[in-house]
Amino acid sequence: MKLDVDIYMKQGNFLLDAQFKCFESALGIFGPSGCGKSTLFRALAGLVRPNGGHIVLDGETLFDASQRKFVPPRKRNIGLVFQDARLFPHWSVEQNLRAGECMKSRVANRPFGFDTIVELLNIGHLINRSVEDLSGGEKQRIAIGRTLLSNPRLLLMDEPVTGLDVSLKAQILPFLAKVHRQLRIPTILISHDLGEILQLTDQLLLMQGGRVGGQGTIDQMVRNPATLQALKGADLTNLITVRVKSHNADKGITLLEVPRNPDYTIEMRREPALEPGREITLGIAANQIALATERIGPISMRNQLPGCVLKIVHATDRSLCHIETPAGILFAEITPGTEQALNLEEGSGTWVLFKGLAIERL
Repeated sequence: MKLDVDIYMKQGNFLLDAQFKCFESALGIFGPSGCGKSTLFRALAGLVRPNGGHIVLDGETLFDASQRKFVPPRKRNIGLVFQDARLFPHWSVEQNLRAGECMKSRVANRPFGFDTIVELLNIGHLINRSVEDLSGGEKQRIAIGRTLLSNPRLLLMDEPVTGLDVSLKAQILPFLAKVHRQLRIPTILISHDLGEILQLTDQLLLMQGGRVGGQGTIDQMVRNPATLQALKGADLTNLITVRVKSHNADKGITLLEVPRNPDYTIEMRREPALEPGREITLGIAANQIALATERIGPISMRNQLPGCVLKIVHATDRSLCHIETPAGILFAEITPGTEQALNLEEGSGTWVLFKGLAIERL
């Protein structure tokens, strides 16, 4: 995906003035309510016309005020997924899915078939059902499937799991990551929840008051005091890749090894369905990590990794300690008191501790 955006748009008292470029296959647009995320979504989709600037996607100009060019939504070939599923209530699941195939010229060279999407989203058992009989999570999977079947060159999603409960989010988010990974469709996910975005990508665009407040990987964002302060209130999440080693039913744990250094292991709640040897990704919130000057004996935080402090980034109300560990670079949220008590500074040795219950499998 090669996306070049430089637009401004006034709506009442609100001004969207956004400039950014993206060359990644996935991008998460993040920010608090009212920062301009949805207005940017509508501008990219062609649902509104900016007052000035340009939007260029993969070399094609979709909007350019100076050239008086505006490509309407139906000709942009951008797949849209909204917060609400927007299904046809009087149609079956299959009929709703087939609606994505209505433009024959667009789907003629589609690299995947109807059955592929049905299998990918695990909705084969729903095909003949009425959409009115579906749960919220099932409806959203149908909406995603319908969009994918239109063979979009870009998948643009605006808060697709907002309003769903935790269990339904746990259904949808893995499917979004799986779709992106297997179909390789460039994807932009807009959300106010940083944790949701990190399940898809660590490439972030921070929106603040209608402007771009920062862009880069999550690691780059938290290294910058300005963007770290802007992330106030967000659950900053560490991503760790591990390999399933074994299961212990008596202790109720699944034992994981760190591929970069198999001598170190991590324990999490037992998931017997995970086969040994499989690599998985874990999420651990920065505020769930504790630090110590040495390894601690009997303690509920059974996961303990040695580390070295790379950097401490200070913001107004929080500091993040960047630590190199056998599992990769992790960041821990600390207070000034912790920094002083442990005498933390660049190059300091430390131990990273966290509970198995603090781990979220992504």
